[in-house]
Amino acid sequence: MGQQKQTTATLDSDQIELNNGQLRVVILPLGASIQSIHLSGYEHSLVLGSASLDRYLDQAKYFGAVVGRVANRTAQGRALIENQQYTLPLSPPEKHHLHGGPLGTSSKNWSVVEHNLERVHLQSVLADGEMGYPGKMVVDVFYRLYGTALELEILATTDQLTICNFAGHSYFNLDGQGSVLDHKLAIQAEHYLPVTEELIPTGEVLAVQDTPFDFRTLRRIARDDYSGLDTNFCLAQDKQPLRDVATLIGPLTGIQMSLKTNETGLQIYDGRHIQLAQEHNINHGALSAYSGLAMEAQAWPDAINHGHFPSILLSPKDRYQQITRYCFS
Repeated sequence: MGQQKQTTATLDSDQIELNNGQLRVVILPLGASIQSIHLSGYEHSLVLGSASLDRYLDQAKYFGAVVGRVANRTAQGRALIENQQYTLPLSPPEKHHLHGGPLGTSSKNWSVVEHNLERVHLQSVLADGEMGYPGKMVVDVFYRLYGTALELEILATTDQLTICNFAGHSYFNLDGQGSVLDHKLAIQAEHYLPVTEELIPTGEVLAVQDTPFDFRTLRRIARDDYSGLDTNFCLAQDKQPLRDVATLIGPLTGIQMSLKTNETGLQIYDGRHIQLAQEHNINHGALSAYSGLAMEAQAWPDAINHGHFPSILLSPKDRYQQITRYCFS
């Protein structure tokens, strides 16, 4: 394994605008992040974003970013790959490895390979040993506009057996204000992963029926019988063709988002720890708890430590591909 290479992001990223007259989307090379999404006829952004680039390294960390090379939590930063134990750096105050580590892909300035009004291609090259992972990895991210839909495609290749699980980490608030607990949500998932107090999967795969995690029918997010959402919903055991997996509706505007993906899981996080001062918010007002809902298409969390979860191993002969499409109406 090569020596760990750590790089910090500089703050000179340029905004990249996509605009087809129906959607206007601003992408930042920092983290390959979606800064804003504007639907024609509405002034507010449908996702949370910061007007201050340096906030993306602290208060707005992960806002809209592509996180990896392994999204979500890896218990105690331990990963056993082909009988070799790898130690991945923890992400304080977490006691576990989170979203690829403190210097994961969300903190990198990605190279812009190609850009026009309806498409942008960004790339990042991760060194062997970077953030503790084996293998040099080349990661390509494409954002494309299709009418009132924004598509995210993530491709990755490696020169050694490694683990790979990327996620787009946008926080959605379709009204541009208020609490997302008032939004209505539906998720086409029959099962979910229960977690420990430290948000590590227990290994059980439980049916959503007769639990507070049953979102198979559209309903308001807020409920009195559960503490909140930081939950993986199990969509499949293997990657699927692109299909509808979730719907989100803003109560004030009536704007609806349909989320399509080929992924095996959808992590839903209610944004209970969000805090951002008014002067840094691209929409109006300060951001506080429950200001945005993260809907992260990805593989199941901590999969390397649960043999019955869908595998996140990636070999040199394979190519990782995620396609996620956000469709607004």
